Amino acid sequence: MKAKAAVWLTSLVLLFAAGAALRPVTDWAHYNHPYTSNILNVPQKDPEAYKQSSPIYFADKLQGALLICHGVVDTNVHFQDTVRLVQRLIELRKENWQLAIYPVEDHGFVEPTSWADEYKRIFKLFQDNLTLKK
Repeated sequence: MKAKAAVWLTSLVLLFAAGAALRPVTDWAHYNHPYTSNILNVPQKDPEAYKQSSPIYFADKLQGALLICHGVVDTNVHFQDTVRLVQRLIELRKENWQLAIYPVEDHGFVEPTSWADEYKRIFKLFQDNLTLKK
């Protein structure tokens, strides 16, 4: 399972012209321990499994356009996960990404305006990057 996840993640960055990451876990070592440890053990026992399944370690391979959307008050996947990924993208001098933050939203958005804004951005991302050019 771990090997498949690693192959999937490394392949993913090369397959897609555009993608939207909604409230993403960017490093499993920082996520809900009881949930994650059932799948990946614990970081101290199996650091390679955590590294191979955490998108932050593959940020250098990002080629397509990426939209990251995250609520600032998310109590499930903490906003700090997105901050770490954004900092990594900056350090790598990547320019093919965007960030949309939602100051009043938790993990499950409740404001209709937030939902509308998020999906408007996703639609535009795909329209700009997946439309066949004549």
